[in-house]
Amino acid sequence: MSRLWLVWFSFGLIFHPPVGFADDFRITRLDPAGELTFRGIPRATEYRLEWSAEPGRGPWRQEGLGVTEFPVGGAGERTVKFSPRSAPCFYRVVATLGPEGFVFIPGGTFQMGDSFREGSPDEFPVHSVTVSAFYLQAREATKAQWDDVLTWAVGNGYFFNDWANAKATNHPAHSVSWFDVVKWCNARSEMEGRVPCYYTTAAYATVYRTGEIDLTNNHVLWTANGYRLPTEAEWEKAARGGLEGKRFPLGDTMTHWQANYWSASTYPYDTSPTRGMHPLYAIGANPYTSAAGSFVPNGYGVYDMAGNVWEWCWDRHDGQYYGLTVAGDPRGPTSGSLRVLRGGSWDNNAYLSRVAVRAGFIPTVKVSRLGFRPALGR
Repeated sequence: MSRLWLVWFSFGLIFHPPVGFADDFRITRLDPAGELTFRGIPRATEYRLEWSAEPGRGPWRQEGLGVTEFPVGGAGERTVKFSPRSAPCFYRVVATLGPEGFVFIPGGTFQMGDSFREGSPDEFPVHSVTVSAFYLQAREATKAQWDDVLTWAVGNGYFFNDWANAKATNHPAHSVSWFDVVKWCNARSEMEGRVPCYYTTAAYATVYRTGEIDLTNNHVLWTANGYRLPTEAEWEKAARGGLEGKRFPLGDTMTHWQANYWSASTYPYDTSPTRGMHPLYAIGANPYTSAAGSFVPNGYGVYDMAGNVWEWCWDRHDGQYYGLTVAGDPRGPTSGSLRVLRGGSWDNNAYLSRVAVRAGFIPTVKVSRLGFRPALGR
């Protein structure tokens, strides 16, 4: 699941990484007095600093640098202080990577809910929630991904009520029910040799492959390494991208430069110079989705967490749940007929695209504004 990518630096001399390394993963500054700045990458789950007196001939070591922890999660520059070795000395940063196509969401505590108090009652009260580290697919699941898994699944004991639609193969798969999405996650897990997460009973004896079973939290093998839907708390932490108390994944305002949504002057935080449907994507036949990953990612490297298509989450929806939720890794209410959707869509306004917005839909619903993206546990 993980690999090592290396970038190394010497006083006054940069060694370029081999072909295939991320162009944006590099050391940008090294102060011989003991401070190093480098650009991170969203897939990295951890970093370490190493040194060598003879790169290419001598061993690389970690000891003696006095580094205790690197900040992880997302791209962008980060700085680490260390105890320099005697010259001549070479340094390198080593990144351990998560699965291809996914970004690492670091564990931690955040404030969940609408801190502006401008949303609906089910967005209150704002409360502290702690989630464990996990992986989230950087882009919404596309039609190409859906079809690839479906082709394998139908020949291996799976049955889906409907097949997804999409504007194009690189656009998000839409018109998929919650039940079919959960089965799709299991199928992708089995196709790739992972342990599935969803089962027909709490005994985990039979993998969920057919029908519309009203799964509970006890039907989920949360320790499995397979694909699953993110919990509502995981989704919101990922959508915030490390920002605290903001309306949107990129800040407090939104424009068509940042997301595919329906813009209007109704809300002062909608500052788009263009109004109505997105002018680049409101073409041809409905729906007016954009290709997955068409806009800049947030601080964790996740794309399209506002607009494009609503995304199914695991949890049941309960308008009173925020007053009852547990603080650590909440997985939603134990009862209820609706499942949570997050993120807004191409034909929703900025108000419905806020990171705190919660929607509850019947899990059999299949419309062109509903899609998903899978998560992975560590």
